[in-house]
Amino acid sequence: MNKYSKLIVSIFFSLVGIYFSFNKINYEKLMFHLFNVRLIPLSIGIFLLISAAYLRALRWKYILKPIRNVSTQILFGSVMIGYFGNNVLPFRLGELLRTHAVSFRYSIQFPKIFGTVILERVIDLCSLILIILIVAPWFPFQNANLKTGILALVFFTTALVISIIVFYHLGYVEKIKDWDLSKSEFGEKIFPFLENTFNGLTLLTKVNNFTGIVLTTAIIWVFYLGSTYAVLISCDINIGYVGACIILIIGGLIIAIPSLPSAAGTYDAGVKYGLIAIYFISSEKALSYALISHATMFFPYVIIGAVYFIFSNLNYNDIKKRS
Repeated sequence: MNKYSKLIVSIFFSLVGIYFSFNKINYEKLMFHLFNVRLIPLSIGIFLLISAAYLRALRWKYILKPIRNVSTQILFGSVMIGYFGNNVLPFRLGELLRTHAVSFRYSIQFPKIFGTVILERVIDLCSLILIILIVAPWFPFQNANLKTGILALVFFTTALVISIIVFYHLGYVEKIKDWDLSKSEFGEKIFPFLENTFNGLTLLTKVNNFTGIVLTTAIIWVFYLGSTYAVLISCDINIGYVGACIILIIGGLIIAIPSLPSAAGTYDAGVKYGLIAIYFISSEKALSYALISHATMFFPYVIIGAVYFIFSNLNYNDIKKRS
């Protein structure tokens, strides 16, 4: 699928999400909920999100250490640049932005740094799977088939991640080099990149501070849960920590759907209907939470990330060449 097709699909899903987000909404009630948000828990939620971003930088430092010892402050700026890119640019170019920020500053091969970014995503995916498995017994679904389907999806995803890791360790990347395709013009461009990317994925077995990676990952998700809970409370929605965890899971899964930058429309619709279907929250209150939580993930990241981007001397045209 080329970029134009991806853009059309993204626009379609976002427009559908926006339609269902605001369909049959009483705007007077919506505005009432939006203007009666409790600012203290909302501020706590924003603080926890930014703190989680700093911990992401610290975890990235641990992962990068076998390649280069990079300052946590520099990596925090790169992480925020990445969030800035994901929120304002299409195709999740923020991942390329933050990779290029570190590669450009330290003259490290781009694919090696990008491999560590992919590794981070794999760690986050495994963390989300683990959270789902832990919370699954408390899923408030009356339909046993639905719960079974969710667990089956988790099992399939886990098997896929393990298969990719085994695929690499059995040396199939080396065997692919012998294929005729790898010797073609296309292969000569793409296979070195894939090999360096897989090398980045194996860094987890080489890091000196594996405990640090596990601990920072755990605290990152605790902060995400705390932020979700705080923002829910700010919107006068008290569904407990398990409920906050389920909403966090829904938000994490929704982001994977193709959409315009910042998961415009898709996140709001997914979270809104999650609250309505599972906890019977009113449409207006559910949408107010979706909009406010979306704003807490958008404005702080974009403002801080934009400042770092402006002072980073990065060239957007260089990023486009990578995509």
